[in-house]
Amino acid sequence: MNHQRVTELIERYFDGTTTLKEEADLKAYFLREDIDPALEVYAPLFRYWVRESEVRAPQRIRKARPRRLPQLLLALAAALALLLVARTVHRWENPKVTTFPVAERQPVDWSRHEITDEKEAMRFLHGVLKSTSKRITQAPEITLHELREVERMLD
Repeated sequence: MNHQRVTELIERYFDGTTTLKEEADLKAYFLREDIDPALEVYAPLFRYWVRESEVRAPQRIRKARPRRLPQLLLALAAALALLLVARTVHRWENPKVTTFPVAERQPVDWSRHEITDEKEAMRFLHGVLKSTSKRITQAPEITLHELREVERMLD
């Protein structure tokens, strides 16, 4: 095989368009001793494929023994989880009685917190409305800032 033919086949080989016969011809060429020095860089590739095709699996494959340790650990973890669940359920059903006095429930006297003065009510309402207005005007600014951050992360 001449240099021009081998070069053409190498190009087609790397494009994936060679036939099996052409690939066999390339392999035969690169296994020879008299390879064109310009094409010698491809020889290790074809020698590799020949060497790897000779590798055979062992005749007898050892059976892997089942491992008992993971099964034992799994059983131990399941038993421990079962004990913890049983203990928790037992505590829920039998709460511990203490001698600590429990605070009695007393109704809240909301009249102490009620504003009765009209001027105080207006000052309070003015403060609430001012705070709400400030937050509403800041909302678009905050939203735009957050959107810019998201855009920056996506870019």
